[in-house]
Amino acid sequence: MKKAIARLLLAALVLALAFGCADRNQEEPEGLYLWFPVNPALGEVSGILDACPYTGEDRSIPGLLSALLAGPPQEEIELAAIIPAGTRVLSWSLENQVANVELSAAYAELVGINLTLADSCITLTLAQLPGVEGVRVTVNGGGQSYRERPVLYPKDVLFSGAEETPVEVTAALYFRRESGDSLGFEWRKFRLTEGSIPAKAVLTALIAGPEDKGLLPLLPSELTVRSAWVDEGLCTADLSAHLLDLPENERTLAVSSIVETLCSLDTVEQVQILIEGEPAGELTALSPPTP
Repeated sequence: MKKAIARLLLAALVLALAFGCADRNQEEPEGLYLWFPVNPALGEVSGILDACPYTGEDRSIPGLLSALLAGPPQEEIELAAIIPAGTRVLSWSLENQVANVELSAAYAELVGINLTLADSCITLTLAQLPGVEGVRVTVNGGGQSYRERPVLYPKDVLFSGAEETPVEVTAALYFRRESGDSLGFEWRKFRLTEGSIPAKAVLTALIAGPEDKGLLPLLPSELTVRSAWVDEGLCTADLSAHLLDLPENERTLAVSSIVETLCSLDTVEQVQILIEGEPAGELTALSPPTP
């Protein structure tokens, strides 16, 4: 599902949900994240930001900056690098709860929305650290003349008037019936932001299992949704290899549950399943049975 590049950011709201009201008196944050633009259609940088866990040992400003400059981990295929290759950290300091970061000239290649996205990723990432409330980014000492705000704060990432109205999506989730090897379904409502990917939310709920009595889960609990997007009625779902751990007869029913569930979305007519990013043979361009 391709997003328009002009779409404004929801990252500050996401940050508030992910980290809550963090206690700034903590000696060390329990978990740190790196923020990058989302690339749901695997073809263009989106105006939406998302985060992945930071696994490095250096839990400091230079440690997080180094990880950001390296780009998202290879397995995070939905996230896109935004900071130009060759960008280096020339200096940094922390003064009055503002992280001052001076980057090399390569960063000046960014303009427009790409500069906004990069600044936002740096701000959201560094503001997780105790004592960091805002971020000032300069390039080779060039100052802030090209930015509206000299110091950025997480709340600034959600621009005035950019709030997106929550979207309610209804889907039928298909599970195994307790009585045998057939599928039954339950209706679920998902309250999502416009930047969310309904197909991914629905698949995640399918993996978690049913809520209604008389239905049993089909998919392995270890299964993960690497990405999902819809383009002209074709929903592509990239799943982890745990799907192949199922016996063949179980796998057939599990695939049927995935196809039926995704095709219950208004925007989906066919389903293509990838395993670890690769086409899965017979799982290509599946349609639900004709009633």
